[in-house]
Amino acid sequence: MNKQTEIEENEDVVVIEERDRRSYLYIAIAGVLGLAVGGLIGSSLTASKWESAYQDMEQNYQSLVEDKQQLVQQVEVRVANVDSEVEDKLRKALEVQTEENQQALEALQSQVAELEKVNLSLEEQVNKQKQTLAEANKANSQLNRQADMQATMFERSRELFQQELKVKMELESLEKERESLLPKIDALKVDCDAYLEGTSWDAKSDSCDKQDEANSRLSQVNQMIKVHQMDLKQMKELSEQLGL
Repeated sequence: MNKQTEIEENEDVVVIEERDRRSYLYIAIAGVLGLAVGGLIGSSLTASKWESAYQDMEQNYQSLVEDKQQLVQQVEVRVANVDSEVEDKLRKALEVQTEENQQALEALQSQVAELEKVNLSLEEQVNKQKQTLAEANKANSQLNRQADMQATMFERSRELFQQELKVKMELESLEKERESLLPKIDALKVDCDAYLEGTSWDAKSDSCDKQDEANSRLSQVNQMIKVHQMDLKQMKELSEQLGL
């Protein structure tokens, strides 16, 4: 009885277990089908969303392409405008620089002209100074020559005065000697005549010789007097020429 009951219980357990296994299987199949259906539905939804997103991206891409083309055109226009502006600025800057250079050149030319005038003035001053220096040197040379001449004249005048004084003293001595010889010669002539005539015992025999000697000396003295007189005359003329 118990065994049968156990057998029945075991069979019920087996049945229950089989039912549970089938239930799990059905659930698994249902789950798989649900997943498959859900994946299909999700894939459909995802594909729809992707297509919409792709179309949006395509439109955005086309829009970007158009924007790019417009931007390129704008950039080209801007570049052209910039080139024109740069060219205008460069041209204006070049004109300003050219004007400044021209003004600087004119200023330099004016300075050069002023410097040339100053140079010419300095050259004229230098030439005048050279001429003045040459004239001063010439005058100095003349003064030196005059000084030399004056020194020479002074020396010659001193010598001339000394010579003149000497000649005058000699002339004075000769004239005194001549004055002393004249009476002696007359006395010796009387004695010589008396000796030659024999009219006087006082006459000496050498009175004639002494008379000859006195005459000879008188002749010499007269000649020397004449020479000294001629020397004095020349000295006087020389003194007049020297302005003494």
